[in-house]
Amino acid sequence: MKGFFKSTSPFIELIIEGRKIETLVDTGFNGHLTLPLHLIGELGLDLIGISDYLTASGDRKVTKVYKGKINILNEEIEIPILSTNADIYLAGMELFSECKIIIERKNDFVEVVKSE
Repeated sequence: MKGFFKSTSPFIELIIEGRKIETLVDTGFNGHLTLPLHLIGELGLDLIGISDYLTASGDRKVTKVYKGKINILNEEIEIPILSTNADIYLAGMELFSECKIIIERKNDFVEVVKSE
């Protein structure tokens, strides 16, 4: 899966519940995916619980967790999706637990491949 840079940040395009969504590859986020509440509503995702987490600034937050289907590397999987009031779309490291991520800022290159 090829990605791209927006400004100085690496992005990939995921298919989430049938919609193509650009997500930031966030190497500091340990979860699967974070999406804005407005998009979660549009997609009609099912609420499965709540979770707490630490933000990059160290603040503890509590948020609703939904489940959704995504397509990654030609596989459809169901994952937990954290919600946020912010307009951010984060793909976290748990999503890539069986992948290798190559990010070369200097060469404007982002790629996610299945681990061997």
